[in-house]
Amino acid sequence: MRNKTATIKDPKVPFNPYDPSFNLKEDAITFVLIVISCFLQSLVISAFYTPNHFLSGGVTGIAMLIEYITGVPRFVPLIALNIPIILIGLKHVNLKFIIFSAMATLLYAIFFTIPFVANFRINLGENSEMLSAVVGAALMGIIGVPVVKRGATLGGMDVLSVILSRRFSIQIGTFNIAYNLIIMSVLGCFFGIMPALYSMVATFVSNTAFNYGMQGFNRNMTVFIISEKWEDIAPHVMADMNRGVTFLHGEGAYTHQPREIVYCIVKTTELAKLKSIVRKHDKNALFSIVETKEVVGRGFAAMN
Repeated sequence: MRNKTATIKDPKVPFNPYDPSFNLKEDAITFVLIVISCFLQSLVISAFYTPNHFLSGGVTGIAMLIEYITGVPRFVPLIALNIPIILIGLKHVNLKFIIFSAMATLLYAIFFTIPFVANFRINLGENSEMLSAVVGAALMGIIGVPVVKRGATLGGMDVLSVILSRRFSIQIGTFNIAYNLIIMSVLGCFFGIMPALYSMVATFVSNTAFNYGMQGFNRNMTVFIISEKWEDIAPHVMADMNRGVTFLHGEGAYTHQPREIVYCIVKTTELAKLKSIVRKHDKNALFSIVETKEVVGRGFAAMN
């Protein structure tokens, strides 16, 4: 019964990208984003990577490497290598996640066979290799963010990365760098050290851009407020900002007087308002602000 009701979206309940149940409207949005992302990344690969013999990440990079060495069209190894990965994913992640990954793999294969996409080039002129490694890689990383935020991936090694990320709580980009170094080394053996080094630079830039995009510009901040006016500050934070507040019981080390510490988590854009509330009630309050990498739960990201 619970899975059945989960398919009906309550307008008051925010979208949970990790909900394994199917939802026609939300899944259609995710599919459209996958199509757009696969198309754009295919263009980026053709424009910045292929002319310089660079490799992108994951299975696509392996498929490109095989094409560079043997001449076999990249869509062939792309599909062949993704089949066992999808089968592995079926045992560890939900069916909807695997369906989206399989769709992404098929879309990549289709786009790579379209002449317009395969022959798409951008002339960057002088220093084109370095510019391609930086600009192209940054675009690759950013383009993939909306899809992952919807609880899906673009297939390939992303499936394995998500499985490992959930198990070990390490960022997806960190796993990508590890196994991409292996295929970059093989590239260096066949095409020299420069394409391999540029590909490593591209991998680092792409994953940095991806991780930064996942965190976003409006980041989460953990705030500790030490003030004698805690009883005045806390209600305004809850009422004016709609943020939860927790009291941490503390004791002054010098005075040994008990005191309450106001603990709350806010967005970067909400800090100015929070400071205004605190200043209004206690100009001498002690403020400690700590950037928080990830927050899940009510009012923030959904539990993965």
